[in-house]
Amino acid sequence: MHICFLSNCYGEDRSAALIARELKKLRPQAEITGAPLISWGREYVKRGIPLLTRARVPPSGGFPTRSLKGLLLDVSAAHVPLKYFLTLRKRRADIDYAVVVGDLPLLILGYLALRKQILFLAPAKSDYQRPHYRIEEFFMRKIPWKVLTHDEYTAENLRKKGISALFLGNPMMDELVPRGINLGEPPIVGILPGSRSEAYKNLTKILKVVERVKETVTFVCALPQSLKIGRIIHLARRDKWIYENGVFKKNERAVVIIRNGFEDVISKSEIIIGLAGTGNEQAAGLGKPVVSFTGYGPQTTLRRMKDQARLLGAAVKFVSDFPNGVATEISFLLSNPEERTRRGKIGSVRMGPPGGARNIANLLVKHLNL
Repeated sequence: MHICFLSNCYGEDRSAALIARELKKLRPQAEITGAPLISWGREYVKRGIPLLTRARVPPSGGFPTRSLKGLLLDVSAAHVPLKYFLTLRKRRADIDYAVVVGDLPLLILGYLALRKQILFLAPAKSDYQRPHYRIEEFFMRKIPWKVLTHDEYTAENLRKKGISALFLGNPMMDELVPRGINLGEPPIVGILPGSRSEAYKNLTKILKVVERVKETVTFVCALPQSLKIGRIIHLARRDKWIYENGVFKKNERAVVIIRNGFEDVISKSEIIIGLAGTGNEQAAGLGKPVVSFTGYGPQTTLRRMKDQARLLGAAVKFVSDFPNGVATEISFLLSNPEERTRRGKIGSVRMGPPGGARNIANLLVKHLNL
């Protein structure tokens, strides 16, 4: 049996690849492939899942409808969904079943291309943010045999509307195992600038906050491989930050840069300054209070950051007063461990425990009689 995992990009790729790997462990004889819509599919490749498709990320970073500029930039990449559709259509006879990890447009695209039975995992949509539109409910009722949700609250609401929905855990909380990197003396404040191109400027915004935090703390930035340190050095130099031996320094402030240490940063930090998408959610799920604000680019607009705050409840504090208000919030949390604990518990409940990928793989084994 050939099972194909369709995913949008980045975070969805990771969740899909984790489920695919767990399924492969349970049923090694099954043919399992990945089909990312707008990425190179590295999350699949590093977990041993072969690809049917791959594509360059569009100029907007995958958020074209967030701004007119993003929409215009993506015109040149408008052929990607068509090429994706045609590739899947060509392989339709070889594919027995599909798992769609992403949004409603990908669900519809996958269904039209494959006309196969589909399991739909919607990791980015939650009723904590806003209820589903009727058109979304219509397609979720008609196309997939089962809808897997971001949280139990959303699943419960969808079931009341006649949609077969379950919450089996959130795969994005899986595989968050620290490597044992020494991050320095506590208290540690972690920094998540994001992984897309807008993260360059967003990190310089975070540095402005760091300058205004009065307490003595260790600031540690989890820098993704997608970001080039040379470009960050150039931008930070404008604000008189100096980079030496993996550390940005200005006056008595220092920010340690960590590569390949995301799990360590979110696990060992008392607080997270976050302008990330999935990263903020994962940090909150591990019980870390997150402080956010608007940044540069489509992933850190006012609307998206407020959406994330609704999604995670009090686990994320969105602060509109930048940079002074953000620094004040960091100071408040540093001096109030009880509040850190309270917010952390909310994040853990909203995101759920690890193990979602294995739970979903078990569901597939049972449903498909593998």
